[in-house]
Amino acid sequence: MAWFRPPPPHTQLRPWVPDAIFIPISRAIERLGVYFYNRVLNKTEIGLFDKRWNKNVHGPYCHGRYYGKMDTKLMSVKLADLPAWIGRRDKSIGAFYNEFMRNIYRVHNLYWSGPLYTPFVRFFAFLKSFKIPTNEKYRENAIDTHFSVN
Repeated sequence: MAWFRPPPPHTQLRPWVPDAIFIPISRAIERLGVYFYNRVLNKTEIGLFDKRWNKNVHGPYCHGRYYGKMDTKLMSVKLADLPAWIGRRDKSIGAFYNEFMRNIYRVHNLYWSGPLYTPFVRFFAFLKSFKIPTNEKYRENAIDTHFSVN
């Protein structure tokens, strides 16, 4: 495994691709990325805050919150009002993407991040599920049934 050993001190390391080839190619790839950002991504709203968000009204920006005008929930809509309710929906690709990302942020905030769902707290929540009744009337029977040694 000679390839795994570090080279001796003061060894000149030569790249496998000469700089005369590598530097122009890497600069061309970098310029393509800048061109793509300036001509394509910069013209979209990807990565920007919602236009309807106002810091003075809503406070800090929350990615999982909808800042538009609230409408009736689907389960509260009557059948006669359903076509009008569907007509009020924004059915563009951007609206579907934004709703998908809002749900991703909600799920991440609920189940992956936050102090309530650390493994330490999950362990104690699991232990708490095995609670013994605290009522004195049932305590003796509960301890006997849970910890009986026969």
